[in-house]
Amino acid sequence: METAVVPMTVLSNTAIAPNGHRNGGSSRSDGRLIVMSNRAPIRIVREHGHERVEPTVGGVGSTFLRLLERHGGTWIAWSGGPRSPAPLTMPPGGEPRFRIVFAPLGEQDISDYYYAMCNRALWPLMHLMIPRMHFSRQHWQRYERVNRGFAEIAAREANGGDFLWVQDFHLALVPQFVREQRGDIPIGIFWHVPFPPEQLLRILPWREEFLNGMLGADLIGFHTRSYANHFLNCCAGVMGLRVDRARGEVAIGSRRVRVGAYPLGIPADFFAGLAASDKVRTRVARIRRAIGTPTIILGVDRLDYTKGILERLRGYERFLEQNPQWRRRVTLVLIAVPSRTKVSDYAQLKRDLDELVGNIVGRYSSEGWAPLRYLYTQFGAEELVAYYAAADVALLTPLRDGMNLVAKEFVASHLDDHGVLILSEFAGAAEELKEALLVNPYSVDQLADRIHQAIEMAPAERTRRLSAMRRTVHENSLELWSESFLDALGEAASPNTDAAIESAV
Repeated sequence: METAVVPMTVLSNTAIAPNGHRNGGSSRSDGRLIVMSNRAPIRIVREHGHERVEPTVGGVGSTFLRLLERHGGTWIAWSGGPRSPAPLTMPPGGEPRFRIVFAPLGEQDISDYYYAMCNRALWPLMHLMIPRMHFSRQHWQRYERVNRGFAEIAAREANGGDFLWVQDFHLALVPQFVREQRGDIPIGIFWHVPFPPEQLLRILPWREEFLNGMLGADLIGFHTRSYANHFLNCCAGVMGLRVDRARGEVAIGSRRVRVGAYPLGIPADFFAGLAASDKVRTRVARIRRAIGTPTIILGVDRLDYTKGILERLRGYERFLEQNPQWRRRVTLVLIAVPSRTKVSDYAQLKRDLDELVGNIVGRYSSEGWAPLRYLYTQFGAEELVAYYAAADVALLTPLRDGMNLVAKEFVASHLDDHGVLILSEFAGAAEELKEALLVNPYSVDQLADRIHQAIEMAPAERTRRLSAMRRTVHENSLELWSESFLDALGEAASPNTDAAIESAV
């Protein structure tokens, strides 16, 4: 699940309807909410014989926590290790509002389900990385087993009238497994990653089972219309189901499954508030003094092969080759957040990145100027916003990305509208942030050209582009996204629930 790097925040209570019109509240009933995700939103820290609970989530998870505090319910997730703690009442030390229930995963589950099937099969499949896909029946069977275990917990925890909201590709089979046991609750699943076109999904040996699992939901949400269309095409082409593309519906048996685009937002006011704070402004000044060049280019990503980090560096290297007049006047700050360090593909990416960084620094550094600052770490919200605000250009070049929240965070953090966003055309955010300089990250020359265009852009054009993107980011906030999905889930589930009741009678 893609997350913005912010702590729990107080967000707007305004909702947005699926047609884009704002409204003052949710049209759904007051049933409890059952949230399900692969990882838990907290971690249990043990020190000196005592335990304490710490939140580990970013912006998306924080919104779910607030929804659970508001509506009550349960969050079902894996603890992140082989130990399965007892259920927790949340918030700790406060008036109980909801529970966190941990799905038990043993060592073999973690190995086959998470590291193998999720990270080495489904993740590259969703991101169109064919050479990195590894399929095994053993891994798939373990994936089914873990999904069934999650579903059994949901069926046990849910009361009639509750809403189940499943998150992401780790749990694609859960909707159908839950429906087999509980046809009386609305079920939604949101896909936080891209969805591949039909020709690519056909590579998956268990493609029918995969799609059938998702179709157990009443509502399936994607970041963009193109991802939703890919899913509809797969339902028609792979499953032979009747698809109404105009209405965004799939007919399966007596049920109709709604499929829609719900672009994920960020808590824009939170980022703007941080950027305006004295503490962050002081940090911005320190960053610019420390780097010492007139122009700062920033790249921020998890260290993942889908993020186009190596391609970004090669484009920057080509820019330095072609524009010697900009040497000593520009610095690229590359922030790479450690990710999935136990997966071999990621370990190799780290080695390749270290080598490329060394080559660029060795080739172009001169008289105290370093063309590149490489930070392999994870920053807190204030530090990260300071880097966003200090940068003149954001260079974000994913080869494939469900949304790319960093792009939106950068935009929201630039209160003076002087920054320029260079964004891969293969990021979901490119469909919203149309004023960005879009780039094909596979083209080294186009990357170099976009960098040159960005740093020489006239101030008036910078302001025009960034102010338009700031309006977009503020209009589609994170809270509006969540309420939009839940409203649509209530509407989508009504006819299916009525049909289930009639068939039972």
